[in-house]
Amino acid sequence: MNTAATPATPRIRGFRRVIVLCAGVVLFVAGCGESGTDSSAESTTTRPPASQPAGGGAEGAPAPTTPEPAELAAWQQIEVTDANGETFAIGDLVGRPVLVENFATWCGNCRKQLGDTQTAAAAAGESAVFVALSVETELDASDMAEYAQQNGFTDIRFAVMSDDLLGAMYDAYGNTALNPPSTPKIAVASDGSAGELVTGFESPEKLRSALGLS
Repeated sequence: MNTAATPATPRIRGFRRVIVLCAGVVLFVAGCGESGTDSSAESTTTRPPASQPAGGGAEGAPAPTTPEPAELAAWQQIEVTDANGETFAIGDLVGRPVLVENFATWCGNCRKQLGDTQTAAAAAGESAVFVALSVETELDASDMAEYAQQNGFTDIRFAVMSDDLLGAMYDAYGNTALNPPSTPKIAVASDGSAGELVTGFESPEKLRSALGLS
């Protein structure tokens, strides 16, 4: 019995060695496969598509933002009726600089200043808006159209103040704003912010300069 068992021991040990070696090979191959899968998954999740570079815009630049309009004064939000019978408010004109000139049809100083304002408006074209507001609240659109045509003021938008706008102008700038012979004028920037009240005669060049035009 002991003689038969002795030769079998080395054979069993040999099989064990083969099994251990095979198991090691299997584990090694499996480990290589798992390592390759992880590497592939990492590359697809961390690299952005070629058509969409990291950072949002082109070359990672942030998207441009549009500045917010300025807070409008009360008088800029009150509607008026122009010489064509259309209603609008000064606040509707945000996006272009606006010259607001208060006047009266009976005022000689106003007519003289409006002549220079017409020259400035014609030179500015579509880059700015020139508005003449009559303090005569009883006038209608036909009166304004006739006044503009007779004097050749073709590039100025004429309108008549309402009682509400008259009061809002007084609250904002005082009685000077409603005194036509002083030729009161207000320059409004393209973002809607209104400047100070200016009086006296001003040349076409100075009017354009007040609106930031060359």
